Amino acid sequence: MHVRSASYRDLSQVDDLYRASMAVEQEFDQRLQSAGPQSPVPGPALARVWSILTRSLSALMPLADMGDQLYVAEADGRIVGFVQAEPAPGKRAWRILNLCLCDTAEGHFAGVPLLQHLVNEGLERGVTRFLVRIPEDHPLQAMLREQGFQPFASEQIRFRELPKPPDHHSEPWVPAAPDDLGGVYLLYLRTAPHAVAAVEAPSLTQWRATFQLGWLGRLDGRAGDSRHYVIRHNGGIVAWAGVRLPARARPSLISLMLDPQQKELAVEALHSLLGQVPPGPTLCLLRHYDAELHRAVAARGFEPVATQILMARDLPLKLRAHRLAEQKKAVLAGALPVVQARSAPDPSP
Repeated sequence: MHVRSASYRDLSQVDDLYRASMAVEQEFDQRLQSAGPQSPVPGPALARVWSILTRSLSALMPLADMGDQLYVAEADGRIVGFVQAEPAPGKRAWRILNLCLCDTAEGHFAGVPLLQHLVNEGLERGVTRFLVRIPEDHPLQAMLREQGFQPFASEQIRFRELPKPPDHHSEPWVPAAPDDLGGVYLLYLRTAPHAVAAVEAPSLTQWRATFQLGWLGRLDGRAGDSRHYVIRHNGGIVAWAGVRLPARARPSLISLMLDPQQKELAVEALHSLLGQVPPGPTLCLLRHYDAELHRAVAARGFEPVATQILMARDLPLKLRAHRLAEQKKAVLAGALPVVQARSAPDPSP
């Protein structure tokens, strides 16, 4: 089995493999439809949302940098698996977007070489952290653990078709400014359990590269397709919300943090925030420890769709230094016989 960077000519096989993996979503769709007419949200709608959330083939389409973080496993001239990652802010972390394996023996054994290749390629670029979100009880979770990935948090995904919001002011939310980054970080430290923060936020830089990947690369009111809002109280930030606007076949996505000492704000804050979200399919992403926000979101009709596990693998810098030393040693070992042959004269007359 050979693992290498993907090329343009691999695209059709990668796409076929991706489509074959959609059988998982079809099974999920069938389970949802079996819930019957009493289900508050139609099964096909939930399946579509879940598919959009957990699969990101659209990320493969901008192919300018496809060979950089897209790697394929090839056996007998056929692609049996691929892994795709993207850099997080700060460039020291990569997030795994896709890990698809062919439903054959070759595909079964392709997962470990793909992950190892991804890690090695990341090390060459100075990456020391690898992150992945994976559905709860997903069969690949065991393999990720074997490769050193450890769960550190979970997120619940809730869904609702939002109606057209009533006309009201956005108070108490105000658009976030770049200077609010430190305040949002302190809010996170007051919100997250120590065990989670120890993995995700030992420093401001590490936190930006891990929490809500990509959302906090530019913390301001209008960062690409994302909007950031904060609630200030007594000179400090007591709530943060991120809103990712909908795109083609992609629902709106909201996420929130609320200071545990300000839990009475949960209902009002959510009500005001939903006024900033376009009508239509909307996902809400909440950490497992945000109990007050979970209650407020449930009261507004958001139904749970699934839970996903956040996993991370950290590699110390010395591992990269050791790898570079091994490469240098191998190069020298290849050159050494030539040097010896030139410098050691034949002692025989």
